[in-house]
Amino acid sequence: MSTGSGAAAYDRLREAIVRVELAPGTPMSEAQLVERFGFTKAAVRSALARLRAEGLVLAEPRRGHIVAPLTMRDVLDIYDVRLALEPAAAQAAAGAMGADEVARLTKLARDRVDVADFLAANREIHLAIMNAAGNQRATAILERLLDDSERARILALRAGAAGGGERARTEHAELLAAIGDGDGPRARELMADTIRGFRDELVDHLQRASLDRPL
Repeated sequence: MSTGSGAAAYDRLREAIVRVELAPGTPMSEAQLVERFGFTKAAVRSALARLRAEGLVLAEPRRGHIVAPLTMRDVLDIYDVRLALEPAAAQAAAGAMGADEVARLTKLARDRVDVADFLAANREIHLAIMNAAGNQRATAILERLLDDSERARILALRAGAAGGGERARTEHAELLAAIGDGDGPRARELMADTIRGFRDELVDHLQRASLDRPL
C-alpha cells in the first residue's frame, strides 16, 4: 500500500542512497521511485526536494533526477574534517566514558561479522566517543560526515579495503582500552592513526578501481 508520508519517503530514499542500494550516478524518475518504494508521488517529490538540498540527488532537466556522483575530493574533504574533530574528542572521552560503556563498545567491535555489521559498529563507536567528549554539535557534524562517506566506505570495503573491516577490530579495541584507562594522549594518537589509515587505504582502493572519477 502506498504511503503519503514525505518524511518516511525521505528516510527510506536517503538510506537507499547512503547504503548504495541506489548507486552514485543512477538515473531515477518520480514514477520509478513510486513503483519501487511504494510511496505516493507527492511523498517522493517532497523527499527529492530535501535530498537535492543535501546534495545527495541532482535534478536533470527533462530527465528527472540522478543520485549525486561521489568524487575523490569529497572523500578527502570528509576525512580532513574528521581528523580535525575526532582525535581531540577521543582525548576528551578518555576517563569520561564509563567502564560499562567501554565494555559494551569493545564487545560490539569484536562481535561484528560482515561489512554491514562493521559499518553499524564503526558508526556507533565513533559517535559514542564523540558523545562522551560532551560536544553535541560536534556529534551532529560527525553523524552527517559518516553518512556522507558511507557510500565510499561500502564500495571500498566490498573491494577488500581493511580486510573487509577486520583490521579495525584491533584498532577499535586498542582505542577503547586507552579511553577506558584514561590515557588521553594515547587515545588521541590512536584515533588519528585509525582515521588516517582507513582513509589512505580507502583512497588506494578507489584509485586502483578507477573510482576516483565521479562514481
